[in-house]
Amino acid sequence: MGRLDRYIFSTAGAAFLGVVVVLAGMIWVTQALRQLDLVTSQGQTIIAFFAITALTMPTLVLVIAPAALFIATAYTLLKLNGDSEIVVMAAAGMSHWRVLRPLALLAVLVSLFCALLAVQVVPASLRIFREELTRVRADVVGFVAQPGRFVNLTQGLVFHVRERDANGVMSGIFINDSRDKEISTYLADRGQIVENKSGIFLVLENGSIHRRSAEKSNTANSTSVVEFQRYAFDLSSLTPNSQFVDIRPNERSMGYLLNPPTADPYWRLTPGRFREEIHKRLSAGLYPFAFFAIAAAALARPRTTRQSRGAALTAIIPAMGAVQIGNFAIAGQLRSQEWAVPLIYLLPVVAVILCAMVLQGWITLAPPAWLTRATAQMKARFARPPAASNP
Repeated sequence: MGRLDRYIFSTAGAAFLGVVVVLAGMIWVTQALRQLDLVTSQGQTIIAFFAITALTMPTLVLVIAPAALFIATAYTLLKLNGDSEIVVMAAAGMSHWRVLRPLALLAVLVSLFCALLAVQVVPASLRIFREELTRVRADVVGFVAQPGRFVNLTQGLVFHVRERDANGVMSGIFINDSRDKEISTYLADRGQIVENKSGIFLVLENGSIHRRSAEKSNTANSTSVVEFQRYAFDLSSLTPNSQFVDIRPNERSMGYLLNPPTADPYWRLTPGRFREEIHKRLSAGLYPFAFFAIAAAALARPRTTRQSRGAALTAIIPAMGAVQIGNFAIAGQLRSQEWAVPLIYLLPVVAVILCAMVLQGWITLAPPAWLTRATAQMKARFARPPAASNP
């Protein structure tokens, strides 16, 4: 790679990384706010919060990378045109295909990177993200043992502990269980969580149970009190069973999608979801190159400072939007329609071919005559008249 190639490649690469970092960071903040309960109510550390929410970054980068490549390509070509560098290159006998060589290399690298994300990294990160959330929510010990707070373990179950010692012994325990028709309130001087083969239990000592019927809570003598020396409160029902974790097709590996077992519930109910996921992953690497081709077709040719680039910019943004909307529309049909499978690949390939023909000059894109005349009339109407010279 020569010095000129390194210059163009570094300019576009820096722009691409900058756009990805800024956009991914902004979107990550909005997504991470949804998981703030990991710190505020689940008793997790800030390190665990960042580690878990960072697992969503591969998905964000996969979505942002094609648009970031489009912006980086347009920015680089506009910069080269604005500084008249492309004009100088053309005057020296360099074709626009030669100018696009380092940008095409960047587009190939981004396309391969997106393909790797779609096929391997994103499904693995989504699967780990789901497992970590399940593990955190299953951490009953860390959840309930938050001194001085009233914690809703689940709908109708409130837990409070006054303090907790370093050895795990809790004191001043209050539990209000209204999940059944009979409301039970547990008060105990101390307690400790014990886990064995039978499950997870909160062993209470020196306390009482106040039971009352929900229908008769306002009548007299509707409360019964039972005192105990030792009582085991079952917490096993609050812990998700890892054997029945719901793993969706977008979290499965590529090998699993290509050969799913017949016992898979998603395969039995909606086998089209596997077809949709397979072809969305395999086609993900084609769309970044299509976005690069759109920007290159409009901005790679040399333009002087007198030639406006507004028309080119006005054209490429709707073209990029049309390709992206077409991708979404076709992907939405993959689950139920087999005829959409070749279209998900043909759309970016056709876009690249058309852009190459535009660059080669075989297709000339020009605004309609009526639009050109209307634009000229508008410019003439708002143009300032020449200032009168003093005699």
